[in-house]
Amino acid sequence: MNTGYKPRVPRKFVGGYRPKIDGPDKASGKAIYADDMTIRLRFPDMLYAKILRSPHPSARIRSFDLSKAKAVPGVVSIMTYKDPEFASLKLTSAGWTDAVDTVNWDRIMFPFRDRRVLGEYACWVGDEMGIAVAAESEEIADEALKLVKIDWELRPFVLDPIEAMKKDSPLVHPDLMKTNVLAPDPVGGPDIFEDRGNVDDAFKQADLVVEGDSIFHNAHQGAMDNWCCLAEWKEHQLTVWSNSYGVDQTRMHISEMLGLPLQKVRAISSYVGGQFGKGDTGDQPFFLVTSLLAMKTGRPVKYRHNRHQSFINTRQPAIYHFKAGVKKDGTITSIHLKSIGNVGAYADLSMFALKFVPKELAEVVLAHIPNLRLESYGVYTNVIPGCMMRGVGNSQFNLIFAHMIDAVAEKLGMDPVDLCIRNFAHEWEKLPSKSLEAVLREGARRIGWKENRHLPGKGEVVDGVKRRGVGFSIHPAWHAEWQEKRRGKVQINMTLNPDCSVLLNAASIEVGGGSNTCNILGCAEVLSFLGIGVEDIHWTSFVDTNDGVKDCVQTDSAVSYLQAEVMVFAAKELKEKLREVAAEILKLPPAEIDFVDGKVVVASQPSLAMTVKELLRKGDNAPITVAKSRSPDVTPTGVPFFANFAEVEVDVSTGKVDAKKLIVLNDCGTVMYASGAESQQIGGQCMGMGEALTEEIIYDKATGIPLNFNWVDYTIPTMADMPDIDPVLLEVWRGVGEYGACGIGEGTVSCTPGAIANAIYNAIGVRVNDIPIKPEKILKALGKD
Repeated sequence: MNTGYKPRVPRKFVGGYRPKIDGPDKASGKAIYADDMTIRLRFPDMLYAKILRSPHPSARIRSFDLSKAKAVPGVVSIMTYKDPEFASLKLTSAGWTDAVDTVNWDRIMFPFRDRRVLGEYACWVGDEMGIAVAAESEEIADEALKLVKIDWELRPFVLDPIEAMKKDSPLVHPDLMKTNVLAPDPVGGPDIFEDRGNVDDAFKQADLVVEGDSIFHNAHQGAMDNWCCLAEWKEHQLTVWSNSYGVDQTRMHISEMLGLPLQKVRAISSYVGGQFGKGDTGDQPFFLVTSLLAMKTGRPVKYRHNRHQSFINTRQPAIYHFKAGVKKDGTITSIHLKSIGNVGAYADLSMFALKFVPKELAEVVLAHIPNLRLESYGVYTNVIPGCMMRGVGNSQFNLIFAHMIDAVAEKLGMDPVDLCIRNFAHEWEKLPSKSLEAVLREGARRIGWKENRHLPGKGEVVDGVKRRGVGFSIHPAWHAEWQEKRRGKVQINMTLNPDCSVLLNAASIEVGGGSNTCNILGCAEVLSFLGIGVEDIHWTSFVDTNDGVKDCVQTDSAVSYLQAEVMVFAAKELKEKLREVAAEILKLPPAEIDFVDGKVVVASQPSLAMTVKELLRKGDNAPITVAKSRSPDVTPTGVPFFANFAEVEVDVSTGKVDAKKLIVLNDCGTVMYASGAESQQIGGQCMGMGEALTEEIIYDKATGIPLNFNWVDYTIPTMADMPDIDPVLLEVWRGVGEYGACGIGEGTVSCTPGAIANAIYNAIGVRVNDIPIKPEKILKALGKD
C-alpha cells in the first residue's frame, strides 16, 4: 500500500486513520450478533422452526400426510398452506424497498407481488414453501420435515432467460402470469425507459458504429452471517430479534402482512456480519412464518439458515448488448444499451438493477451523450431469485460499459483514457469532468499505463506461455446526498451527561463497513468545543424500534456521511442549550458565554478558569438532550467518479488468469474515515475479482438442481488468490453540506470485472466478455478447446 491520502481540509477527527471503534469487541467476541441475542439461556422455552424447501424447480403440492411428522417426539406444531393464518395472507414480495426508505404494502417499490407466504407452489429448487415445523430442536424439526409424505405435481421448467421469453416456454407463474417477461412498471418505466434525441438517425450519421455483448452470471453475496430471527408473542405484543439491517422496515412488513398495529410489533437488531445486498430483500416470508408459529404456540420461535440454505438470492444475471456511434475525433454521438435480466423465480427488486440504476447513470455519466436509448427486460426463470447484491445494477452495467469504452477506443486508434475524458460527465458539469480526469490520470500513472499497455495480444511473453495486459474501467460514485431523498428524515439523538460524556443514538445497524466509526468521528468533530475525544462518546450497536428513532439503513454507502451532517445541526442546538444552562449557573446572559476546547469562555470575565465539566457539576446534573431530524439536501451536485486499473497475466497453455495488480481509485468528496474507506476499497476487490474469474452458480440442466450451494464448489477467492491492491483516495468533487461527501463502499466492486476483462483482452488479443472468465473460456476463445 502506498502512502495515505492528504485531506483537502484538515480536521481533528473526521478523515483520519485509526482503528474501528468496535474492533476490540469484535476481536474479543463481545460484539452481539443475532445468534447471540437468540440463545436458549435468554429464551429457555425456545422452539426451532424449519420450513420445507422444494426439491423440484417447478412443482405444486397436491396433498400431504403429516401423521409421521407429528409423531416425532419434540414436535410442537406443524403449520401448512391450508391453515387459515396462511391461506388468508395476500401475495407479497421479498423486496418492498431497497432498504433506503420504510414503506407499507401499498407503496412497494416495484409492484410485482408474486410470492405466497408458505404457498403450495414451488418455483425453484430451494424455494421455501408449503409446510413449517416448530420443534424443541433444529434436528427434530429437520427430521419431521423429512417424514412429511408429499404428493407432488411436477411441472416443466426453464432455466435460460432467452428460452423463457419464447411463446411456447413453460411459465414460471402459470397461475399469475401469461408470459415470463415482466410487465413495465410505474417505477422502472416502459421497456425502453430512456430515449434521448434520435438514436437511429445518429447511428446513420456516425463515422463509426461499434457493437458488442457481455454476459454477467449470477453471483452470491457470500455473507458470513446467515439469516436468523426469533419471534416472541407475549402480552399481545410481537417482538422480533433478527439480523435484518432495516428494523423499521421489518416492523412495517410484519405489521402490514399480519394486520397488527405498529405499537404491537417491535423489531430489534444489532451487529450484522456482512450483508452485501442480501438484507435489501429483507421482507422475507420466513419472518411471517416464524411470527405465526410463535403466536400459535405461545413460545419463542427461532429460525435460521445454514450455509447451504443461505443461497436464497443472488446478483441478477444480465445479458447486455451495446451499439455506439462515434465521430472520428472520439466524440460519442449515440448509444443504445439493451439488457435482458434473469430475475429468477421471483421479481422482488429485479427492475432496480435493470432500469432504476441505468436511469440514474444516464444523468451522472451519460449526460453529455446527445442520443441515448436504454432498453431492459426482466424475465422469470426457475432458478434462484436474482436480485440485490453490492453494486446492484452498477456492476452489470459497468461490464458492458467497460467493453464499449475499450472497443470504441480500439476502433478509433485512441487511448481509452482520453475517450472517457472527452465524453463522460454528470449533468451539472461541463466536459471534461475534473473528478473523472483526476482518477484516470492518477490510475494511469500508478499502473504504468503508457509503459505497460500495448496492442491486444502483442505484449511481452513470459516463460513462453504467459502474456500480460492492462485494462481499466470507470464508474460514477454511489451515492451523493441529493440522491437520498427517498430516505426522508434522518434522525439522531445526542445526550450530554454531566461528566461531559456523550450518548449518541444514531440508529443504524453496523454491517462491517465502519459507518459507526464515521458517526463517532463526526460526533467528536462537531462537539470539539467540549474538549472531548472519541473515547468519550458512547454508541450503541442495538437498534430497537421502541426507541422511537428512525433507523438509517447502511445501503448506498450513505450512512458514512448522512448522520454526520445531521450532527452538525444537533451540535449547534446542544451548544445553545449548554449556554442556557451556563447562564443559569453563572448568572450571565447566554450571549456572553462560549465554549472552546472544553473550557468556558466569558468575554466579560477573561480570567474565568472553568472547564465545561466543572460547570455542569455546579448545576442540577440533568443531562442535556437534543433530538434532531433532517431531510437530505436534494440540491443536485452530480457525483464524483471512481476507477479500477488491473494488470493480469494469462497462461495461454492452461487458460489460467492471475491478477497481478489492482489500483482502486475513489474520489470521495470528503473522506470521512480513511482507514474504513481503504478497507472498503481493498475488501471490494475480493468480491469483484471473484465475479470476474471464479464465482458462478451452476445448475444441472436436466433436473434444474443447483450443484454448488456451498463454499467449496462455489469458489470465492481466498487471500492466496488476491493480488497487490493499491487503494487511492482523492478529494476533487464536493457535494453539499459541511462535508460534501459521497459513498464509496457500494461501488468498489463494480469496476473490477470490466477492468480485468479489458486487461485479459489486452494480454491475449481475444475478447472474453462472459464472466466469470474461467480457463475453459480462455482456451475456447484461443481455439484450444
